[in-house]
Amino acid sequence: MNTRTSIFEISPSSTIRPAVLVVDDPSDTLSLLCEGISAAGYIVIPAKNSDEALECLEFATPDIILLDATSPNVGGFALCRRIKSMPGRSEIPILFMVELANNDQIINSFENGGSDYISKPVRIPEVLARLLTRIVIRLNAR
Repeated sequence: MNTRTSIFEISPSSTIRPAVLVVDDPSDTLSLLCEGISAAGYIVIPAKNSDEALECLEFATPDIILLDATSPNVGGFALCRRIKSMPGRSEIPILFMVELANNDQIINSFENGGSDYISKPVRIPEVLARLLTRIVIRLNAR
């Protein structure tokens, strides 16, 4: 594991593991993300579409959400707006996964409440670095 992107840099003595809700259609990308994020020490909550993500959010409050911009059912941007309107969920950072060099998706990510974006195809080291950065920012804001 690349220790520069380890969640344990947040607090080496902490036993708390940040939770990441990963919303992507059932594909190799979802499996790759879940395996890579989990191997870095995060708790991963997978959701195959917007409906599953909303179900998860009824019972859990993840520390961060990784969301496919083209998520099935509702769509990633609409889902983000919905999450941002939910009591107790509006402060959760959302990182969008967008198609490489798709400027419209990048702009829509920020216009719809996203905190950051990751280009597809995803690269696990980049995903981990961006997750860690957003979690540290959120912790420092408290």
